[in-house]
Amino acid sequence: MKSSIKRFLSDERGVTAIEYGILAAAMAAAIGVIFGSDGVFVTALKERFSSIAEQITNTDNPGTE
Repeated sequence: MKSSIKRFLSDERGVTAIEYGILAAAMAAAIGVIFGSDGVFVTALKERFSSIAEQITNTDNPGTE
């Protein structure tokens, strides 16, 4: 019985897959926090895209600012 438990605890097969799963879950949580609410990052991104869209719309002479 002891040898079975020892063998089970020393078996490292599948550990990498578990580590990648934990890493993926952490990244998904971070992305959810960053993009999930209208925080500073999302607000700045929206403002920048609005500015770019306005510049494109107001351009009289293509190729110049």
